[in-house]
Amino acid sequence: MAVRRVLLIENEEDKKILKSKSVRVKQFDKSLQALVQDMIDTMREQNGVGLAAPQIGVLRRVIVIETPPIEEARDDGSTVVVEPARLYVMVNPEITERSDERRPVQEGCLSLPGWYGDVPRHTWVSIKYQDLNGKEHRLKRVDGAPYRLGHIVQHEIDHIDGVLFTERIEDLTTLHNVNQEQPRRRRVGLLRRRAAEQPGS
Repeated sequence: MAVRRVLLIENEEDKKILKSKSVRVKQFDKSLQALVQDMIDTMREQNGVGLAAPQIGVLRRVIVIETPPIEEARDDGSTVVVEPARLYVMVNPEITERSDERRPVQEGCLSLPGWYGDVPRHTWVSIKYQDLNGKEHRLKRVDGAPYRLGHIVQHEIDHIDGVLFTERIEDLTTLHNVNQEQPRRRRVGLLRRRAAEQPGS
């Protein structure tokens, strides 16, 4: 398949697409499979943990998520993977239930490279979605811990609704550009490294 260009918020033409609401998928065919494979390839090439179809210019309600592995430190200083990375493909995803409690989570976005800010997210969500064959799946009270499925899915569903993470930030003083703060540090893999540093992940 192919790695696609990720649309950027700072580009006015791209932003028009990113701010548009996506349409439901009705045809579960080879073109959908090709789109999803391109999304997975693009997400991995960009070292992201999630990608929504609008981010590559396709206004369809499709998201892909790859949760980072959970590692634990051993006494000898080495680490062991206790939960491997897991790939999710969600077509027409919906949040059907959410916690009353929210907590701020530092978020970034492939469409705004280098920028991070604290976004209040629900501590758990229940999700309904379809797979590539149109079969419906439900996940109950999915953990919304930083960079876990319940957290990432809130960000990606916002994308298919035309909502950018910067619009969810309540305290704009938390928004910062790590590329300006650390100009010599490469951004590649930064989001995954930050995820690994989060408590409980």
